[in-house]
Amino acid sequence: MSTLTVDSGLAVDPDQLDAAAAQLAAVAATLTAAGTAALAAAADPVLPLTAAAAPATAARAVAALARVAVGAGSAAAVAADVLALATRVELAALRYRAGDRAADAVLAVARRAAAEAVAAPGSAGVTGIAGVTGVVAVALAADTAHRVQEATHRVLVAAAGQVAAGGLDLGALRRTATAEFGAVDDRVRDDVTGVGLLLAAHPEVAEQLVATTPDLLAAAGLPAPGGVAGVAGALTSLGAVTPLFRETAVRVTPVPVARAVPSRPPNGLAEVLDGVVHQSTGYTAAAGSVNGRLGPAGTPRPGGIRLERVTQADGRVAWIAEVPGTQDWTPFPGATGTPMDLTTNLRAVAGQPTATGAAVVSALRQAGVGPGEPVLLAGHSQGGLTAAALAADPAVTAEFRITHVLTAGSPVDGTAVPAGVRVVSLEHTGDVVPALDGRAARGSADRAVVVRDAGQDPADPLRAHGWDAYLDTAALADRSDDAALRRFRESGSAFFDAPGARVDVFDYTAERVAARVS
Repeated sequence: MSTLTVDSGLAVDPDQLDAAAAQLAAVAATLTAAGTAALAAAADPVLPLTAAAAPATAARAVAALARVAVGAGSAAAVAADVLALATRVELAALRYRAGDRAADAVLAVARRAAAEAVAAPGSAGVTGIAGVTGVVAVALAADTAHRVQEATHRVLVAAAGQVAAGGLDLGALRRTATAEFGAVDDRVRDDVTGVGLLLAAHPEVAEQLVATTPDLLAAAGLPAPGGVAGVAGALTSLGAVTPLFRETAVRVTPVPVARAVPSRPPNGLAEVLDGVVHQSTGYTAAAGSVNGRLGPAGTPRPGGIRLERVTQADGRVAWIAEVPGTQDWTPFPGATGTPMDLTTNLRAVAGQPTATGAAVVSALRQAGVGPGEPVLLAGHSQGGLTAAALAADPAVTAEFRITHVLTAGSPVDGTAVPAGVRVVSLEHTGDVVPALDGRAARGSADRAVVVRDAGQDPADPLRAHGWDAYLDTAALADRSDDAALRRFRESGSAFFDAPGARVDVFDYTAERVAARVS
């Protein structure tokens, strides 16, 4: 539970990746066989006959078989996880051999074939929009998740073989993918037990589901804007004719009396993220503060944004902007006043300007951030998505010197943060939210992706997305000796505590206003 994996885009031997993927696929096959055996044992007609003689033993046996055969912890579900890892490893090998663009094209072929298989007349789903809805449910079943990953993996292996033989033939791959996913569809039925829990327990399924949604819509004969961003943009366009997702202006007001005043600048990622947490409406005083840096505080008002101005002993000034996650899930903007709502989520995924982003920019202006003073943007969930979007916006970077970004549990893999901006992205294997961009997280020379298994809680599928779990991950990252994390800390020394450094806070409240933004 405490092991970190850091992806910083370093090169590796693709032959070793192929070998690792093959081993993982073999493990997945063994797990699948175990699940099949458990199902066969559960269906044995002798089992109920023996229950009368030893009811307590029979009950325990049935419960044990159920754990192995079905549910989020079943053999099929774990096999889906293992094979998902094999698929990612095989895709990484293909990227090294053929390049990102060719690998993305192969993955697109697989997704399109999968979409056409499940939306075709006579498939296990129903045609049209009902077929799309049906496949969303069916795709969450553990057995189906494993079969889809298995078919995708075979397509990637075929692509690797083509590259080794001299080049990619997307037409041949399309035929292979169509056959593979057609076979999956023939075997899929309506086993959707534990759908919600399985989605939370297996974010890689959600990632593939989101990525395939445009193809599913197209295969069902429905309008399919380009990619995940296009689908999100289509939803936000409803604001032109309905109150749904209708964007508004935003008002940003200074808070005269700061709450939870820091005693010093932060000394690492965990303390920066703790500053974000203290702006979250989910924060309570009982949560305390990391290392006691922040003073006592109650639950904040919605729409809070904090800036910390760090002044080093030599007079250097740097700024930290702390942006919380989603605070309102209604599709009607302004229902609670906060811009940290579902509309901002959709607009951010669509690559559109957001009210939360505008609020952060307004706060930076009001606080008097100078053009040459470095800025670290930090956020959890939507806050991290906002931070990455601002760092990728040329109009914002022309006005402010954004040098560092910290995200926690945010779907930012589709956000093109420019080279030279240092990024650390914290993600949990059990957190479905970072998977909602439909892309696999990739490290690079400027971005470190820090992954941790934060564990699963059947009673709370979203526990792995909670800021408390991410604070633990940030603390582990602070103690890590990984080179990419060291580069982030060293290059961002102006933001952190040092002898003679001091900190001032500027708190703001952002709220939507009624006037529609044209």
